[in-house]
Amino acid sequence: MGLRRGCSTQILSGLFGALLCNGLGGMAVIRPQQAADSVALSYKALPLSSADLKESRVGGLIYRGGLEINSSDARFGGWSGLLVSADGTHILSQSDEGHWLRATLTYDKRGNLAGITSGLLADMEGEDGSKLKAKIESDAEGLAVLSDRGLDGPVAVSFERDARILRYDTENSLDAVPTTIPAPDDIKTLDFNSGLEGLTRIMPDTLFAVAESPQVRGNDHSAWLIPIPGRKPGARFERLSVKHHDPYEISDAAMSPDGRSLYLLERHYFGPVRGVVVAVRRVSTADVKPAARLDGEEIAKFTMHENIDNMEGLALRRDASGKTLLYMISDDNYNLTLQRTVLLMFEVAG
Repeated sequence: MGLRRGCSTQILSGLFGALLCNGLGGMAVIRPQQAADSVALSYKALPLSSADLKESRVGGLIYRGGLEINSSDARFGGWSGLLVSADGTHILSQSDEGHWLRATLTYDKRGNLAGITSGLLADMEGEDGSKLKAKIESDAEGLAVLSDRGLDGPVAVSFERDARILRYDTENSLDAVPTTIPAPDDIKTLDFNSGLEGLTRIMPDTLFAVAESPQVRGNDHSAWLIPIPGRKPGARFERLSVKHHDPYEISDAAMSPDGRSLYLLERHYFGPVRGVVVAVRRVSTADVKPAARLDGEEIAKFTMHENIDNMEGLALRRDASGKTLLYMISDDNYNLTLQRTVLLMFEVAG
């Protein structure tokens, strides 16, 4: 989800014809391919804090570069999920208006994030092969890999308003027709605009999905362990929860490269004066079990002092020296006046 209804125009400046052809006899449906579009991406480097250029660390995260990214393509923006390739050269993201972004990242000689190029944009498709249209169809919030191949394999996308999880085989083309990943019926009971938000592969055969907000004030966030089809025959959906940390909502989830930790991205919009706060929380994967109540430690907290925006996508990888690198991307709510698309990279200190 983007910022809550009624808030999107009040953020401080600087914050943030498919043709169906029936073949004779076999009645085959022929769907014309919709090629992804190359798009020009412009960017500028960001310090961690514009108010303190010497600032280089927030809690347990060491700043390793950031970008403010722009494009003249009207589809660009709303990025709500993030995957980064194991070598850090490519990203995949999806917007909550039903679009894909694939791009190449560049780094300076110290390995800090320095640029983004080779942008590709495409419209996400539904199971019938047509473009996702209405917001209720296209509100894609979570993004997860489904195999050890990472971005070179299939991915899963969770949708918030029409609550569902779809598999997309995007390794060869962003013009992928999805198939359904079975999910528990109770995801349909989540609030219309604060439902499935975070999604990650928690184990080789299992996805972890979590709701953005508690469904009852004061309660925990609902979460589920969802079997990946074909990986563990007979496996069942399992329910668990995540402790709510006021005032945050959970905007994404991602696994550490060593598989030992589940990271949660949290953020909350206070209003036009105080703006947005963002936190990163780490949970031991040993604690992720059916019926568990997850909590974990807050390793970093960001305020408007830092160059953040409405951070909604989270990804981690390990570099050649063994350091764990954490990336965050923001959803600008297509508010070009008051919000930004920001991509930030950090090194996890310990």
